[in-house]
Amino acid sequence: MNRTEILETFRVENPELTERVITDSALQSMCLEGNKDVCKRARCIVGEDGTTISTTEDDERYDLTDEIDRFYDIDTFPGSGVLYNGVHLDKVTMAELDEEDENWRARSSGTPEKYYRRGKYLCLDRPIDSNAEDIIVYAVLKPDDFDAADKTPYDELDYLEPYHYALVLYLKWKAKLKIGKTSEGTAAGKEYLMYIKDMIKQLGGNKYGNIRFKPRV
Repeated sequence: MNRTEILETFRVENPELTERVITDSALQSMCLEGNKDVCKRARCIVGEDGTTISTTEDDERYDLTDEIDRFYDIDTFPGSGVLYNGVHLDKVTMAELDEEDENWRARSSGTPEKYYRRGKYLCLDRPIDSNAEDIIVYAVLKPDDFDAADKTPYDELDYLEPYHYALVLYLKWKAKLKIGKTSEGTAAGKEYLMYIKDMIKQLGGNKYGNIRFKPRV
């Protein structure tokens, strides 16, 4: 469905929410935010290939928003994540690194084995040594704006067409709340979130397969 069709479906399913109650202009603004919300919750737009980041000696962090257009998050599905010199790095937190070695921040340059994200930065567990290799990051992306009547949502990706109805549910949720129907809006929000939960489950079938564990050498 394009934006016009989404609004038409919304009007048919919610006949009490006429143009006098909530305008098309207001619904169009909600579509902009709904498109972002669906993609954020479902993490459904990903880079086709990992992004290669060139490194130099003593590097230990990278601005992901500079390196990756429309960056939202690191894709952590099995087989994705972050690689250095072709080897997957383990995702950790700063707290885990502190527990492992309270002096890790003072480590000398070497080959990183772990990474963590701090805000917009990809950070390594140690600076890179003189034999610097490329880093590859698999990313979840933010969508383009859903800002035209003839556009379809979610970057107009064909494989996401079955999930366009999520935006009808999003509009129902936000419109009910906007006109003060709090209980109906709350129920509509739960319906929307259940739809997103199922969407995540269905999309996961395209990402998950047999997982093989290989020890680090």
